[in-house]
Amino acid sequence: MAPLPLFYSSIVVLDRNTHRAARIAPAEKPYAFAAGAHVLPALMPEFAMGCRDMPILFLEEDGRFSPLFMVGMRPGESCLIDSDGRWRGLHPPAYLRRYPFIGGEVSAQQQVVCVDGGFAGLDGESGERLFTEEGEPAEALQRVVAFVSDYADAAAQTTAFTAELKALDLFQTINIEIRSPDGTSSSFAGFAAISQERLDALSDEAWLSLRSKGYLGPIQAHLISLTNFALLGERAQKP
Repeated sequence: MAPLPLFYSSIVVLDRNTHRAARIAPAEKPYAFAAGAHVLPALMPEFAMGCRDMPILFLEEDGRFSPLFMVGMRPGESCLIDSDGRWRGLHPPAYLRRYPFIGGEVSAQQQVVCVDGGFAGLDGESGERLFTEEGEPAEALQRVVAFVSDYADAAAQTTAFTAELKALDLFQTINIEIRSPDGTSSSFAGFAAISQERLDALSDEAWLSLRSKGYLGPIQAHLISLTNFALLGERAQKP
């Protein structure tokens, strides 16, 4: 059985009969569920927004590279979620904003919207209805469907992006050391970043191909983001 996605305790398909009376209420602490994560999944289209205060790294698993936002100086601790579960940074990642919903696939032709069955804000007492009395998607669910669909499209773009970078052999493994002003430090190994040297050595043809696919902007955003480790160290200090 495949492991559940990060933060999800169970995956339940939204159904007009089962969830006819269901309502979705905003959580009192909206991002508290992610307070124990020091890295979060990232999407290529949000690199430009995320690079302003989060390092963007890549992790290789099963031969594929996935981008991540580093949001904590230590494993199990986020620097960007405060005690009230609010986001302290400039751009809350789409992965967090999508929760508790997620896309599912019944077949290649049929996509469904699912929800984390353990989400406390899903009940029939308060919040916006997901379905009308007639069983049609209500406005709240229509927004969810649109966001989940956009997320899936962005994820597909991200997969194509990282596959292209891997094919061009642009990734290199890096070691990371983050220091906070109080003198404490943390080290990480196993993450990857784009090599500026390998990027500069690309042929004109490969460079033009990256430009035509819209990849140069995200590449530069990633490289810019690597200056944010010091900022992360500063935010790791408790106020």
